[in-house]
Amino acid sequence: MNKKVLSLLGMAFIGCAVYAQEKTQDSVAVEQLETVELDTKFKLDREKSGKVIYKITQKDLEKVQGQSLAQTINTVSGIEITGARSNQGRPLSYRVRGGKNNQVVILIDGIQVNDPSSIGSEFNLNLIDVNNIESIEIIKGGVSTLYGAGAATSVISITTKKATDKKVAGTVFMSTGSNRAVVTDKYELNTANVGANINGTINKFTYFAAVSTENAKGISAKRSDDDSVVYEDDPFERENASIRLGYNFSEKFNVTTFANYNKASNQYDNSWAPIDVFNEAVTENVQFGLNSEYKYNKGNVVVNAIITETDIARSSSYKQEYSSNTIVMDLYNKYKFSKKLWAVLGVNFQEQKASQAGGFSSLTPVYTKDDTKITLVDPYLNLTYFTDFGLTVNAGVRMNNHSKYGNHFVYSINPSYNFEATDKLNVKVFATGSTAFIAPSLYQLYGPYGDEDLDPQESIGGEAGFELNYNKKYRLSVVAFHREEQNKLNFTNLYDNLGNWIGGTYLNLEDDNIKIQGLEVETKLVLAKNLDLNANYTFTQFESDPVLFDSNELNLEVAKHKANANLSYVLKEKTNLSLAYQFVDDRFAYGGSRLDAYKLVNFFISHQLTDNLELNGSLTNVFDEDYQEINTYSTLGRNYKLGLRLKF
Repeated sequence: MNKKVLSLLGMAFIGCAVYAQEKTQDSVAVEQLETVELDTKFKLDREKSGKVIYKITQKDLEKVQGQSLAQTINTVSGIEITGARSNQGRPLSYRVRGGKNNQVVILIDGIQVNDPSSIGSEFNLNLIDVNNIESIEIIKGGVSTLYGAGAATSVISITTKKATDKKVAGTVFMSTGSNRAVVTDKYELNTANVGANINGTINKFTYFAAVSTENAKGISAKRSDDDSVVYEDDPFERENASIRLGYNFSEKFNVTTFANYNKASNQYDNSWAPIDVFNEAVTENVQFGLNSEYKYNKGNVVVNAIITETDIARSSSYKQEYSSNTIVMDLYNKYKFSKKLWAVLGVNFQEQKASQAGGFSSLTPVYTKDDTKITLVDPYLNLTYFTDFGLTVNAGVRMNNHSKYGNHFVYSINPSYNFEATDKLNVKVFATGSTAFIAPSLYQLYGPYGDEDLDPQESIGGEAGFELNYNKKYRLSVVAFHREEQNKLNFTNLYDNLGNWIGGTYLNLEDDNIKIQGLEVETKLVLAKNLDLNANYTFTQFESDPVLFDSNELNLEVAKHKANANLSYVLKEKTNLSLAYQFVDDRFAYGGSRLDAYKLVNFFISHQLTDNLELNGSLTNVFDEDYQEINTYSTLGRNYKLGLRLKF
């Protein structure tokens, strides 16, 4: 308990010390005004947005080279991605504001990606190489009116790198380092990441092609109960290839087509037995799609579409194969009636189908794609109104038309008020109320533990808060959130009269019994020239009817308190230094046990050797903290990475 208090007081002390230095910061350059897009689909000055949107820029990503995509997102307030600190390849759980995977929507270049054969229809971020990402924008809270079923707690929007204005340009990168758990003393070169891209613009034609591969070994998925016994390695391998071809027919009309291939293979141990075994999983993900935009006098017509196939093969004593196909198309018109009234009118179409087969020697179908096909056709409307006195109202409606569950109406309303308290202090006060509709996944309906009579999950939630911007160098935001869930989908174990496990099933928990609430605090400070501090704190609390079930069953792996801080410094314009700190409170694990709180410190450095060549390195878990992220599974100890990046 003392460690927890000291950690939180330490975070508070850093914030107080920073503000105490304000009078010495006259030489600090003013930041460029930040724009956001997720909450309205229009590019909007951050100060006029009615939400707190977290944006991870290319500059931010370059400061923490050596982290995976999931590890980077895991430093955002309100987000806990379990599995990000474990052996690579482990399935990830996206616990945003206490929610689950099926309450998060992931967009890549504006298009929703998912895997209907997975438990929560979630897309696996382990498939993506962070080196091919340009930026990440994250909005929290219910945004189902713009992004459809599932966007109940967050939308994570990933933008990949695009063609430059040069005729020929490119990047080659490589890195290597250790990959050890705390119980291992060896610091061997067990990871390698190599990739390249070439891109450019020739007249009206744009192109971008990228390939990369990553290999990691040195850690077992499971951790032995006896620290003197080290299990065998469970290696991970990923291959990525992508190509984007675009043509600008005119200043008003452009079309880009793309194809992506993502493959990941990893060995894993059984979750239900504390023994080391040889299992292997191979995932292949293929995507074809397009982005198109037509601009006219006061508006834009946008078409984003993707066709995806995902195949997963698991080899163990019991073999399994999963396959899914999705078609997603989002057609919308952005129109500015005037400087005060902006509108988005669109329709989103999705088709999903999946199959599963399993067996000890030969594979027997569990369900087929013909049995599971579903479609969603969702018209939606979003309006943004700006007044002359600082009030902005953003409101939307959407009709979810599900082929199995029929029509479900969702709405959101987001008023905000922006004003200048002084000539240097800008204040934004905001509130949001929204509803969300979440259909059971195909796995939850038709899988071995599924139930075709499941009802869709619904939620209603809200948030309220404020954001302060001082002299465009200091930013502080505080957001309180509350969400109530009905018909929550949950997996329940079944036991016989003797207490022996006999299986499990997905079911709907009782209505009106699940409540999640919390607080998020974020600050971004320019301490001095070339010295920045980003810090955040999250408080999450669950409430439930104790007669029906223990709330501990709902907040598994979600800490009540979590904090992050990142201090970055640019030395003589060529060297970037970053020191990151993360505190995670104790939390419940499967089986009713509690996992201890832990603290991690990571260090990152990059140095520009020449105008085109960069050297980068990282030392993660500097103090070799021994902790558990997931009960009985291995976690990363102290590790180092060194890399080179050449641009031409």
